[in-house]
Amino acid sequence: MKRFILQCSLLVLGMVTGFAQNNIERHNASLIAFTVPEKDLIPESIAYDPVKENFFMGSTRKGKIVKLHKNGKASDFITADAHGLWMVIGIKIDVERRILWVCSSGGDNLEGYDLKDDEEGRPAGVFKFDLDSGTLLQKYIYDQPGEVHFFNDITVALNGDVYVTHMFQDHAVYRIKNGSDKMEKAYVSELIKYPNGIALSENNEKLYVAHSEGIALVDMDSGQISALEVPEGLKISRRESIDGLYFYKNSLVGVQTDINTVIRLFLDESGEKIFSSEALEINHPMMDTPTTGELVKNDFYYIANAQFGKFNENGLLPMEKLYEPVVLKVSLED
Repeated sequence: MKRFILQCSLLVLGMVTGFAQNNIERHNASLIAFTVPEKDLIPESIAYDPVKENFFMGSTRKGKIVKLHKNGKASDFITADAHGLWMVIGIKIDVERRILWVCSSGGDNLEGYDLKDDEEGRPAGVFKFDLDSGTLLQKYIYDQPGEVHFFNDITVALNGDVYVTHMFQDHAVYRIKNGSDKMEKAYVSELIKYPNGIALSENNEKLYVAHSEGIALVDMDSGQISALEVPEGLKISRRESIDGLYFYKNSLVGVQTDINTVIRLFLDESGEKIFSSEALEINHPMMDTPTTGELVKNDFYYIANAQFGKFNENGLLPMEKLYEPVVLKVSLED
């Protein structure tokens, strides 16, 4: 999640050639996968269940989760205000254990939210739902007066442990061990600033954390944290920093929200260095604050138009100025 007090993103036209991101032109490779008939959903995240072939989409505006059935119909899976949910940020499915993990945080996008960070603080939590029934199994809440919390994105390890990015009160990666009723701070480093997207390597030996200054790399055996090496000219920090982050065949797929770009970063054999990059999508006509996505086989599905810029001092703009949420998909294979 980039920023909630977000003005309309500046547009960058074009396709990356090598590592230069100057003098580029529009690159349009994505297809429309589906739309959701709820203009004011203001979604941030999607997840996919390959067993039942359903997508799930989280709403920052309504604090709910929509289930998108394989037959094309949409229904509320977790209803607004259920179980104390605030804005729904990152979501992830543990397919093997049939769990839907949800990051939820207070914030101005949420309808009716009126807490002030500098006075009451900001609550946040991680929610654990049964994927098949929607039953709440557990929630891990941080809600202390004067403390500003924000759980951003989430990934699930092969052993069922969950890793979550957190910002504001502290910039850290938290962990929920499989079966635990507690959440603990796992990784903190000056190399991790405003952490956002998070992804595990296929063998779970490395954890990649996108943040405002680039991508941090955590060695899962030693716990050592380092900066992922970036070739000269490749920009993945500040305005070009990455929101959603995903590991695919020894590469990373990232959504660069502020420049309307989906990028693929190819790693060397060690997984510690980016050696080349490819723009998968730049400035698609449907884009209006692209955020996060989901890998489905060899395709990357992502939210194209979260529409975070559709707010003014009076709140969300009128319906006639909003569009249905659009999910685009782009192939990761030739």
